[in-house]
Amino acid sequence: MTHDKRADAIADGTIQIPVNEAMGFTYDSKTAEEIVFTYEVAPEHCNSAGGIQGGMLAAFADSVLGGASALHLTPEQYPALAEMKISIFRPATAGTTLTGKGRVLKAGRRVLFAEAEILNDQNELIAKASGTEIPADAP
Repeated sequence: MTHDKRADAIADGTIQIPVNEAMGFTYDSKTAEEIVFTYEVAPEHCNSAGGIQGGMLAAFADSVLGGASALHLTPEQYPALAEMKISIFRPATAGTTLTGKGRVLKAGRRVLFAEAEILNDQNELIAKASGTEIPADAP
């Protein structure tokens, strides 16, 4: 399975990512440099002020970082998140469609450095995350 076929298998459901399905994160597209996921903010993912809970943004960013990193691994490996930092710039409310764009900045043999940008449906930057992924064998 090539890297492109892996992304296609995620898109068509051959490779399932349970957390993405449970949270409503959807694979959208990929290029040689970037992978894109979308997510419609659900009311139950918001805090009492009506904005998305920060942990949901972090979970979405984690999936985007992992998706981008997976394109640089062998089919037998998966990206294990070792560390992540997220900066949140503005709120998003229920019903907002978020777009997560992820790319790998540096891919080494033992570690990958990736970043994700999360945009709202007006193309405004909601959050930015960076992460360190380690190529791991499936458990």
